[in-house]
Amino acid sequence: MSENSNTSIARTRSWFYTLRTIFFREFRSFLGTPFGWVILGCAVAMQGFWLQTALQIMTKATGESIMFYMLDNVNFWFFFIFIFPLITMRSLAEEESHGTMEGLLTAPVTTTQIVLGKYMASLFFYVILWLPMLLYPAMSDLGNLYTSIRYDVVPEGRINYVPADWFGPLSILFISGCFFIALGLLCSSLTRSQIIAGIVCTCAIIIYYFMGRVPELWGEFPAAPAFHYISISEQISAFSRGLIDTRPLVLYITLAVLILALTTRIVDYRRWHR
Repeated sequence: MSENSNTSIARTRSWFYTLRTIFFREFRSFLGTPFGWVILGCAVAMQGFWLQTALQIMTKATGESIMFYMLDNVNFWFFFIFIFPLITMRSLAEEESHGTMEGLLTAPVTTTQIVLGKYMASLFFYVILWLPMLLYPAMSDLGNLYTSIRYDVVPEGRINYVPADWFGPLSILFISGCFFIALGLLCSSLTRSQIIAGIVCTCAIIIYYFMGRVPELWGEFPAAPAFHYISISEQISAFSRGLIDTRPLVLYITLAVLILALTTRIVDYRRWHR
């Protein structure tokens, strides 16, 4: 192996080692403080509430997956919209307010490593919030009904399920989360105030959410397909029914990459204008 190849491999390893260091530093800020555990506790409580509501509905109706009934309610959207500002508002704004951004930007790390490290830590913590839902299918009995992924009431009172109906909703929650976490990180890079970053992120997500519901308010018009395409509520509803579509994957991954690139440019601007 040539000397140039060895040098390239060493640089690559060093780059990923630095990225890993930033990732663990940021991730410890979630699980190493009461703030992260409070969010996790609220997430588990809300998921239990959704499950209880879905079980009550399933005793009166059949034909839909339990995840459809768990995610198709106002309480889910309240949690889903506000969880992203809570996760991301501290990422870069806290560094600015505490004065630690100066040391971070002058360290031998690239702006891309800073942004990616913080993004990956936030996204990983977001995934952890949904892991407790994987425990529900393993529970044997809840109020004479077996917790399951797809409910079809049978004479014995037991319930059969289809695993694909569990995979779909969790997939769209993760895919859309990739975009919303990136959006929250962008908002956090624009200000040194965590409160302002959280408010801006919340407003941006609410605007995006209601853009998908424009056809419900104005009816079907020539541009309506575009609003249906970006509708997160329609996507979650479809995935909860087991209808897997690759278009949201392309949409959210593309938006996440573009927003992360913009965030990198903003942090880079601050880096060279200090």
